Amino acid sequence: MLSEQIGEVANAIKKMSQNQLDVAELYKEVMEIEGFDEATLAHAFDYLVDKERVAKAFIVKSVKLKKLWLEDFLNRRESGY
Repeated sequence: MLSEQIGEVANAIKKMSQNQLDVAELYKEVMEIEGFDEATLAHAFDYLVDKERVAKAFIVKSVKLKKLWLEDFLNRRESGY
């Protein structure tokens, strides 16, 4: 039936929109991390926007784990990875 197909399409669109990266939320989460300069945080943000899967994981981490991720990110960047 057409109404069932429309419902399935609506559900698929809803699932896709729920899974999309909220870039504004990501920016807020990255820039709130203390102990890093703004340029470093901006660089990490740009990287995360490019790596959506990593960004989604970053958003749900605790503050402590976010700081550890940023430290690791900086170490990898400095060593050329």
